[in-house]
Amino acid sequence: MKKQLFTSITNLYLLRMTAIVLLLSGCAVTPQTHESATSWTTTWATATEDIREGFWMSKGHFPPMPLKDNTLRMFMRTSIGGSTVRVKFSNAFGTTPITIQSAHLAQAKTANASETNGAIDISTDTPLTFSGAATVTIAPGETLYSDQVDFPLTPLEVVAISIHYGNIAQKPITGHRGARTTSFFAEGNTVSSQAMGDVTTKDVWYTATAIEVLAPTAGKTVVAMGDSITDGYGTRYNYHTRWTDYLAERLQNNPDTAAVAMANMGIGGAGAAMSIDRFERDVAQIKGAGWLVIFIGINDIVYGDNRDASYLINQYKEMAELARGQGLAVIGATITPMGDHSKKAGKEATRQAVNNWIRATALQDNIYDSVIDFDKIVRDPKRPAYLLPDYAVDDLHLNITGYQAMADAVDLTLFK
Repeated sequence: MKKQLFTSITNLYLLRMTAIVLLLSGCAVTPQTHESATSWTTTWATATEDIREGFWMSKGHFPPMPLKDNTLRMFMRTSIGGSTVRVKFSNAFGTTPITIQSAHLAQAKTANASETNGAIDISTDTPLTFSGAATVTIAPGETLYSDQVDFPLTPLEVVAISIHYGNIAQKPITGHRGARTTSFFAEGNTVSSQAMGDVTTKDVWYTATAIEVLAPTAGKTVVAMGDSITDGYGTRYNYHTRWTDYLAERLQNNPDTAAVAMANMGIGGAGAAMSIDRFERDVAQIKGAGWLVIFIGINDIVYGDNRDASYLINQYKEMAELARGQGLAVIGATITPMGDHSKKAGKEATRQAVNNWIRATALQDNIYDSVIDFDKIVRDPKRPAYLLPDYAVDDLHLNITGYQAMADAVDLTLFK
């Protein structure tokens, strides 16, 4: 009898302890399961540039008025949507601290609000905080994120980031020259103004370098590493007509790729070596990156000092190796026609040799996972060293029809 009683008590004790353990275990795994279901994914980003005195690429791209104690409003078009957002701010190239007195995020009043008065939908105006505070100082060489905020971001939404600065130096400054959208510079604190009105404007971005959303783990970002062709020279300003913009639209309109985001890392004038130098900042630090498109090299051939095909091929190999180290799929893109530049001794032969390597050897040797043949899409069949006349704005750059054709040629199954 005593033995039976002891056994019953023991079994009851074990049963209760098991229930407690299971209950506690359930409580413990719930947040972890939630965390694993979502991750930060970049929905918009721009290549970060050192806009400094004495550098030819910086000429004419400094702030048109003092930023200290004044407001800057910038417009960006995102790719994927979400309900939880954060913004990345950078002082990567500054030599003195930047103080942000306040920063706000809002939906643009219209998709092309940056073309007119810089108006926002005031009902969506959302203050950003930094560890709970409205004000933050970014040390030289540093980047930081705002706190996450509830914000109803729909796919392909145009948003405005408004910054009221405290202390900030005009030069050097971290930004991006090729914004292709108009930014607004106003005196005082106007971060919550519905419209910016008659203020100073300039087509450039400063300080803000990325917008991220909490997205399902299936969500990944395509990172396009490129030069002025990717950065959108020849596009219609304020209308989001880069080839990457058109590709973002195709990705969103295709159910199988609707979770795939787009980040344009083009810099006008960039070459392959510069792209390797900025890989850590402009590729490795892109949250949620899944693919790298390497579309760079035309400047090396056109303006480089007798750079042959092996020079570019070695740069591509190094870039691909860096991408593999980050777990990214690597997509190569052929170099587009150079027009009259192809008449210079050896330059067209170099382009053809590089493109032949991209189309064949890079795939055979598993350096690239796949290839986009932009050259085939935009060249003139009658004059293969030239762009199709309907696509060209000059010897190297395309118009919006050409950029649309480039995007339309991309096989979306690459991003499944």
